[in-house]
Amino acid sequence: EKMNSAMSEEPDALSVVNQLRDLAADPLNRRAIVQDQGCLPGLILFLDHPNPQVVHSALLALRYLAECRVNREKMKSELGMMLSLQNVIQKTTTPGETKLLASEVYDILQSSNMSDMDNVNEMNYRRRKAQFFLGSTNKRAKTVVLHIDGLDDSVRK
Repeated sequence: EKMNSAMSEEPDALSVVNQLRDLAADPLNRRAIVQDQGCLPGLILFLDHPNPQVVHSALLALRYLAECRVNREKMKSELGMMLSLQNVIQKTTTPGETKLLASEVYDILQSSNMSDMDNVNEMNYRRRKAQFFLGSTNKRAKTVVLHIDGLDDSVRK
C-alpha cells in the first residue's frame, strides 16, 4: 500500500543509509561499495541531510569504508566528499560526536597519499572555502597562497 511521500521520505533515507552502514561494517563488502556507481555519491548526499541521524549513519558508513586502504584515494577524489565532510565539521548545529566522526574520516582521507594531479583542483577549491571559514573565526590567522609554476595550464593538470 502507498503511503504519502511526506510520510515515507524521512524513514526511507534513514533505512537506506542504515543498510549501507551495516553493509560497510563488513570488511568483505568495503571495496565493492566504493566501486559501486551510486553508493559514494549517495553517502555524500546523506551528509547534507536535515536529519542528524542520517548524517551520523552516513559518516559511520564512510568511516568503515575508509578503513580499507585501497578505498581512500577513490573516496577522497569523489566529487563533494571532502567539502561535505568539512561542512559537517563546520556547521554549528552538528552534534559534537558527529563532528568528531566527520573529522576522523576527513583526516584519514586527507592523509592518504596525494599522488594524482586531479586533487589539485579539489584542494584549491577547499582552500578557498577554508579561508572563508577561517576569516570568520580566527582573526589572527595568516593566509598564505602558493602559486606553483606549471600548475595553471590545463594540459599539465
